[in-house]
Amino acid sequence: MQTTPASVSSPGEEKTLDAAYLEWKNWASDEFARYNDVEAAYFAAEVPIRPPARLLEIGFGNGGFLSWARKTGADTFGVETNQSLVSRAKHLLGESHAFASVYDPELDAHRGSFTHIVAFDVLEHIPQTEYPALFRRLAELLAAGARCTLRFPNGDSPFGRAVQHGDPTHVTTIGGAKLAYFAIGAGLKVDTIRATALPTNNIGLRRALRRRVALLLRFVVESVVGYAYFGRRVCFDQNLLVVIVREP
Repeated sequence: MQTTPASVSSPGEEKTLDAAYLEWKNWASDEFARYNDVEAAYFAAEVPIRPPARLLEIGFGNGGFLSWARKTGADTFGVETNQSLVSRAKHLLGESHAFASVYDPELDAHRGSFTHIVAFDVLEHIPQTEYPALFRRLAELLAAGARCTLRFPNGDSPFGRAVQHGDPTHVTTIGGAKLAYFAIGAGLKVDTIRATALPTNNIGLRRALRRRVALLLRFVVESVVGYAYFGRRVCFDQNLLVVIVREP
């Protein structure tokens, strides 16, 4: 679920880069909107949905989360910069539910109506100079009391570097404090900053046991190093998960 690189390419390069990116990500058209049980457990842990819900995913990529959200019963919308992916999403969701830009005027009709906005692996693709406008737009689209869930490479961790520098279209490194700055500037409240979920239920016994061991080891390392250097436990996960809220 990563946004594509069109927003950082020149017009003449956009089509070629978009096609190359889809090939590099192995996002074939017949794989669009598919997800497995492990991914479903992750989605449910990060974004619990109780109908009636209206959800917007920004940067839906190959559509796995988009498809899962739709199956929960949520009225689901999506934004992507890649026109091929937008066309696939329109086929899945309907013509009026997929857009090429979060600033599309047709989305204005839905301002203040989304109970959930989700952007997995998106912020790192966007120049930091565009963040103030983006966060103001999120505030416009969210309903009162609604939540926006953001996942991005953890700029506060040395282990986030592999993710951040593993994609040539990543242009911004962001950590928890920097994210909070832009959210608060747009009038949004930071509810949660944490490691991404690592569910241990409904994923198979062997995988669950490996994850439980990993969670224990992470807790020990983060506590020891964190208290030694910062006086508190720190998050060394590769990715951060942040939830921001539009207050009632």
